[in-house]
Amino acid sequence: MLLLSAARALIDYEPNLMATFWRWGDRQPDAPWVARRQARAGQWEVMTYGEGRKAASSIAQWLRHSAPQGRPVLVLSENSPVHAAWMFGAMAAGVPICSISTNYARLGPEFDRLKHVVDLLNPSVIFAESGADYSAAVEAIATPDLRLVGPDDRSLHPKATPLSKVMGAPDVEGVRRLIEALDPTAPARYLLTSGSTGTPKAAIHTQTMMSAHAASGFQAMGDAFAWDGRVLDWLPWSHIAGSSLLTNVSSLGGSLFIDDGRPTAAGFSETLKNLLDCPPRFYGTMPTGYALLADALEKDAALRAAFFSELRALLFGGVGLPQVLHDRIQALALATIGQRIAFVSGYGSTETASAVSYTWWDSDRVGMGLPTPGVTLKLVPCDGAYEVRVKGPSVTPGYLNDPVRSAAAFDDEGFFKMEDLADFHDRERPELGLFFAGRRAEQFKMGNGTFVQAGQIRDSLLAACPGLLRDLVVCGEGRDRLGVMVWLAPEGVRALTGDDLSPDAAARHPAVIATLADGLGAYNLRNPQQSRRIAALIILTEPPSSADFEISDKGSINRAAVLKRRAGAVERLYADRIGPEVIVAG
Repeated sequence: MLLLSAARALIDYEPNLMATFWRWGDRQPDAPWVARRQARAGQWEVMTYGEGRKAASSIAQWLRHSAPQGRPVLVLSENSPVHAAWMFGAMAAGVPICSISTNYARLGPEFDRLKHVVDLLNPSVIFAESGADYSAAVEAIATPDLRLVGPDDRSLHPKATPLSKVMGAPDVEGVRRLIEALDPTAPARYLLTSGSTGTPKAAIHTQTMMSAHAASGFQAMGDAFAWDGRVLDWLPWSHIAGSSLLTNVSSLGGSLFIDDGRPTAAGFSETLKNLLDCPPRFYGTMPTGYALLADALEKDAALRAAFFSELRALLFGGVGLPQVLHDRIQALALATIGQRIAFVSGYGSTETASAVSYTWWDSDRVGMGLPTPGVTLKLVPCDGAYEVRVKGPSVTPGYLNDPVRSAAAFDDEGFFKMEDLADFHDRERPELGLFFAGRRAEQFKMGNGTFVQAGQIRDSLLAACPGLLRDLVVCGEGRDRLGVMVWLAPEGVRALTGDDLSPDAAARHPAVIATLADGLGAYNLRNPQQSRRIAALIILTEPPSSADFEISDKGSINRAAVLKRRAGAVERLYADRIGPEVIVAG
C-alpha cells in the first residue's frame, strides 16, 4: 500500500463560500459573474457580481419563508445567470440545492429517474426557468406540498409562483448576516451520481468542500487555469465538473461565460461561434469535443489564430483522451503559435468535488497526474495495478439518506474508495504521475474466470485505430473470447475516405473496414493473451442514446446501459454464423 500526497501543504482558505462571494460583490460589483448568449439577439446577457448578489439575496429571503427546514430546492433548467443566482441564493439561505440533469426532466412520459430523485431528496421547492421545456415533468412530480417557481406567464404550472415575485425583494446586508451565521460544514448542495451502476445517489457537498477544492486546484495550477479570469464552458451544472467550475470561478472572482454548444456534430457550431467571440485562456471539454475542435481548427486559420491567441491551458478528464488526439491538438498549437500548450488531465469524481489530481507539468503522456495540495491518494495493490482511495477536505461526508452506501464508500482509515484502478507511468519514477488503468465497475470475468480490464482495452484499441473510432464498448462477460462494439468518428472517416459518409455507408466502406481490420490485427499482436485479445468487432451505426442513458451529460459512455440496450449486437458478435457486419480478427 502506498500513500501519495503533494509536497506543499494546502494554503489557508475561507471555508464559507457565500462569505467569499459576498465580498466579491463589495470589491467588484460591476465585474461580469455569469454570462449567456441570448438565443434571439445573439448578444451576451451578463449578470455582474453586484447583480448576482442582489438576485441571490432575494432568493435567499424568499426561501427563508417558503422552504421548510432541511428540505432542499430542485432546479430543472439549463445553465443560465438566473440558475446561478438560485444556486447561490439557496446556499446563502442555508437551504441545500440540487440541479437535475435536463435529460431527467425532458425524457417522459413516465419520468422514472426524475421521480426517483424527488423521492430521494423530498424537495420543498422546484424552480424551472422554462415552462415549455419542463411543464410535463413538473406535472408528473407535483404534490400539494411542493412550492413551484417558474416564468411569469405561468406556463410551468397554474399554481407556480412567478419568478419576478421571488426576485423582487433583495436584501444584501440582511442576507450577509445570515451568511455569517452559516455552518460551512452543513450540506449546501447535492450532486447526483451518474447511476451507471444503479440508481443515482445524492452526494452531499458542503461549502467547505467547494472552497477547499477551489483553493487546492488553483494552488496547483495557478495562472494556467485562469479561474480568476474569463472562462468559457458548456458542462451542465447537474454534473460535478460544470458545477465545480462555477463555484471555483466564483470563489476566485472570475467570470463564467456559458457555452450553449455541445460536443456533438449538431451542437458544436455554437461552441465554435463562442470560441471566436470569447477566446479562452483556459478551456476544457471531453474527448469527443476535442476531436470536433481539432477537425475545425485544421480547416479554419482564423479560428486557429483566435483559439490559441490567449490560451494557457487545456483540460480533459484523465480517463479517456486518446494519445493520438492529444498529439493532434499539440501539433496545431505548434503550427499556430510556435509552442505547445499545457494540456492538463485531471482526475476526480462527484464525491471529491471534481479533480483531486492534475498533470500540472508539460507532459506528452495522457494520465491522471499527481494529487493536489491537501489531498492524499491511497494506492492499494490490485490485479497488477493499484486501487485508488482518496482523503482530503474536498471529499464528501457521504450520501443523502443512504447510511449503508455511505458507510461502504469509505475504508477503515476514512479514505473514500474511488472504485478505479491506476498505475505509475514508471514505478521507478513516480514523479511522472499516474495513468488510469480502468474502472472496477468495468472489470468482468470471462467464462474461464479470467478478469478483463475493459478500460485498458478501450484505450489501447483507440490508439491502434488512431482517429477512426469515437468510442467503443468491450464485450465478453461469461464468454470464451472478447468482442467490441465501436462507433466511428466522422472526422476520421472523412480523413480516410475523402467523403462525408452516412454512418451506414461508412460502416460498409472498404477502406474503413480494411483500416479497422489492420488496427485490430496490430492490437492483437501486442495483446495475444485471452483476457485482452479481441476476436471480433461490430460497427454501431446508431449513436449512443441519452434517452436510454447510454451517454451522460458530459459525453461519456455508460457501458452497462449500452450492453443492455444493444444485446442484439452483442449476440451477433458471438453467433455461430458471423454476418458481414462483423469484422473477425485474423
